[in-house]
Amino acid sequence: MEEDVLGLKISVESVMRSPAVTALASDTVLSVAEKMILNDIGAVIIISQEAPSGIITERDIIRKILIAHKDSDKIHAQEIMSSPLVSIEADKSLTEALKLMRDKKVRRLGVTKKGAIVGILTERRLLDSLPRFIASMPSE
Repeated sequence: MEEDVLGLKISVESVMRSPAVTALASDTVLSVAEKMILNDIGAVIIISQEAPSGIITERDIIRKILIAHKDSDKIHAQEIMSSPLVSIEADKSLTEALKLMRDKKVRRLGVTKKGAIVGILTERRLLDSLPRFIASMPSE
Protein backbone atom coordinates (compact mmCIF):
# COMPACT_ATOMS: atom_id res chain seq x y z
CA MET A 1 0.00 0.00 0.00
CA GLU A 2 1.32 3.45 -0.85
CA GLU A 3 1.84 6.22 1.70
CA ASP A 4 -1.42 7.91 2.51
CA VAL A 5 -2.77 11.44 2.75
CA LEU A 6 -1.15 12.29 6.06
CA GLY A 7 2.01 10.28 5.58
CA LEU A 8 0.38 7.25 7.19
CA LYS A 9 -0.53 3.94 5.64
CA ILE A 10 -4.28 3.98 6.20
CA SER A 11 -6.47 1.41 4.49
CA VAL A 12 -9.98 1.93 3.20
CA GLU A 13 -11.04 -0.97 5.42
CA SER A 14 -10.09 0.97 8.57
CA VAL A 15 -12.54 3.78 7.72
CA MET A 16 -15.39 2.13 5.80
CA ARG A 17 -18.84 1.42 7.20
CA SER A 18 -19.34 -2.31 7.39
CA PRO A 19 -21.46 -4.10 6.58
CA ALA A 20 -22.88 -1.98 3.78
CA VAL A 21 -26.64 -1.57 3.79
CA THR A 22 -27.98 -3.17 0.63
CA ALA A 23 -31.27 -3.64 -1.21
CA LEU A 24 -32.30 -5.70 -4.19
CA ALA A 25 -32.74 -4.13 -7.62
CA SER A 26 -36.35 -5.34 -7.52
CA ASP A 27 -37.12 -3.59 -4.18
CA THR A 28 -39.32 -0.50 -4.29
CA VAL A 29 -37.78 2.91 -3.80
CA LEU A 30 -40.02 3.28 -0.74
CA SER A 31 -38.38 0.25 0.89
CA VAL A 32 -34.92 1.64 0.03
CA ALA A 33 -35.85 4.98 1.64
CA GLU A 34 -37.09 3.14 4.73
CA LYS A 35 -33.71 1.39 5.02
CA MET A 36 -31.99 4.78 4.85
CA ILE A 37 -34.12 6.12 7.68
CA LEU A 38 -33.82 2.97 9.80
CA ASN A 39 -30.02 2.93 9.47
CA ASP A 40 -29.53 6.74 9.52
CA ILE A 41 -27.63 6.68 6.22
CA GLY A 42 -27.73 8.56 2.93
CA ALA A 43 -27.10 5.75 0.45
CA VAL A 44 -27.93 2.09 -0.15
CA ILE A 45 -25.99 -0.25 -2.42
CA ILE A 46 -28.20 -2.10 -4.89
CA ILE A 47 -27.65 -5.80 -5.53
CA SER A 48 -28.62 -7.53 -8.77
CA GLN A 49 -27.90 -11.19 -9.52
CA GLU A 50 -26.00 -11.46 -6.22
CA ALA A 51 -23.52 -8.71 -7.19
CA PRO A 52 -23.37 -4.96 -6.45
CA SER A 53 -24.83 -3.19 -9.46
CA GLY A 54 -25.54 0.37 -8.37
CA ILE A 55 -26.30 2.80 -5.59
CA ILE A 56 -29.27 4.94 -4.57
CA THR A 57 -28.69 8.13 -2.61
CA GLU A 58 -31.07 10.52 -0.89
CA ARG A 59 -30.39 12.90 -3.76
CA ASP A 60 -31.50 10.26 -6.30
CA ILE A 61 -34.80 9.86 -4.46
CA ILE A 62 -35.39 13.61 -4.29
CA ARG A 63 -34.57 14.21 -7.96
CA LYS A 64 -36.00 11.09 -9.57
CA ILE A 65 -39.03 10.44 -7.37
CA LEU A 66 -40.14 13.50 -5.37
CA ILE A 67 -39.44 16.24 -7.92
CA ALA A 68 -40.73 14.02 -10.75
CA HIS A 69 -43.93 13.32 -8.74
CA LYS A 70 -43.51 9.54 -9.03
CA ASP A 71 -44.87 6.94 -6.62
CA SER A 72 -42.00 5.51 -4.55
CA ASP A 73 -44.06 2.41 -3.85
CA LYS A 74 -44.39 1.60 -7.56
CA ILE A 75 -40.87 2.39 -8.83
CA HIS A 76 -38.13 -0.20 -8.38
CA ALA A 77 -34.57 0.49 -7.25
CA GLN A 78 -33.09 -0.54 -10.60
CA GLU A 79 -35.08 2.24 -12.31
CA ILE A 80 -33.41 5.09 -10.41
CA MET A 81 -30.06 3.71 -9.19
CA SER A 82 -26.78 5.18 -10.35
CA SER A 83 -24.89 2.46 -12.15
CA PRO A 84 -22.33 0.99 -12.25
CA LEU A 85 -21.28 1.17 -8.61
CA VAL A 86 -17.79 2.64 -8.34
CA SER A 87 -15.84 0.43 -5.95
CA ILE A 88 -12.43 -0.07 -4.40
CA GLU A 89 -10.72 -3.02 -2.72
CA ALA A 90 -10.64 -2.85 1.09
CA ASP A 91 -6.84 -3.03 1.29
CA LYS A 92 -6.28 0.05 -0.88
CA SER A 93 -5.15 3.30 0.71
CA LEU A 94 -7.28 6.33 1.47
CA THR A 95 -5.16 8.25 -1.03
CA GLU A 96 -6.25 5.84 -3.75
CA ALA A 97 -9.86 6.15 -2.61
CA LEU A 98 -9.75 9.94 -2.69
CA LYS A 99 -8.22 9.92 -6.18
CA LEU A 100 -10.91 7.51 -7.41
CA MET A 101 -13.68 9.64 -5.89
CA ARG A 102 -12.20 12.73 -7.54
CA ASP A 103 -11.67 11.09 -10.92
CA LYS A 104 -15.12 9.48 -11.04
CA LYS A 105 -16.82 12.50 -9.43
CA VAL A 106 -18.54 10.40 -6.74
CA ARG A 107 -18.93 10.84 -3.00
CA ARG A 108 -19.35 7.17 -2.09
CA LEU A 109 -17.45 4.03 -2.98
CA GLY A 110 -18.50 0.44 -2.57
CA VAL A 111 -15.75 -1.46 -0.75
CA THR A 112 -15.00 -4.98 -1.91
CA LYS A 113 -12.87 -7.98 -1.02
CA LYS A 114 -12.33 -10.30 -3.97
CA GLY A 115 -15.38 -8.81 -5.70
CA ALA A 116 -17.77 -9.22 -2.75
CA ILE A 117 -19.21 -6.05 -1.21
CA VAL A 118 -18.00 -5.65 2.39
CA GLY A 119 -18.67 -1.98 3.12
CA ILE A 120 -19.09 1.56 1.89
CA LEU A 121 -16.71 4.50 2.08
CA THR A 122 -18.23 7.98 2.15
CA GLU A 123 -16.82 11.49 2.15
CA ARG A 124 -18.32 11.94 5.61
CA ARG A 125 -16.50 8.88 7.02
CA LEU A 126 -13.25 10.13 5.49
CA LEU A 127 -13.65 13.55 7.09
CA ASP A 128 -14.73 12.09 10.43
CA SER A 129 -11.65 9.83 10.49
CA LEU A 130 -9.09 12.61 10.01
CA PRO A 131 -8.81 13.73 13.67
CA ARG A 132 -8.03 10.15 14.76
CA PHE A 133 -5.20 9.86 12.24
CA ILE A 134 -3.84 13.35 12.89
CA ALA A 135 -3.67 12.56 16.64
CA SER A 136 -1.64 9.41 15.94
CA MET A 137 0.95 11.23 13.81
CA PRO A 138 4.38 11.54 15.38
CA SER A 139 5.14 15.13 16.42
CA GLU A 140 8.18 16.81 14.94
